Amino acid sequence: MNGKPTRRSFFGHAGAALAAPLAATSALAAGSDDLAARLARLEDANAIRALLPALLGEPARLRLGTDVRSIAADHHETIDVADGTASVRLDCTVERAMPIESCGTLVEMARLQGDGIVKRTERRVLHGRFVKRNGIWEFDNAELRT
Repeated sequence: MNGKPTRRSFFGHAGAALAAPLAATSALAAGSDDLAARLARLEDANAIRALLPALLGEPARLRLGTDVRSIAADHHETIDVADGTASVRLDCTVERAMPIESCGTLVEMARLQGDGIVKRTERRVLHGRFVKRNGIWEFDNAELRT
């Protein structure tokens, strides 16, 4: 024709314009699976983060040794969640109480009075492992590292 747009050419361009939002919607649907997985990992990490204070309040449950008296969490933890297991890395301050070696009557008297120990505070990194059983996160094991 003479270069004037016709109705057919308009609908040809409009079809391409209508197809673009549909393609974007399908891309968002594929991304929603990733979003759901990220949300599940975030919820799992928050559930483990909620367990940590109670666990640190009972150092005997961590099975780190009889000399560990208390563990205080510092401000930084790292939680990695994958397939029903999670690893936790937590900077903490550990108080240890070591008995003084028996070398005489004074140490024996101190032990009878409830003393006879040397308390020491150390900075450590707690590495813990959690397992998800029946939809509930449970503590599995832990160790202290320098």
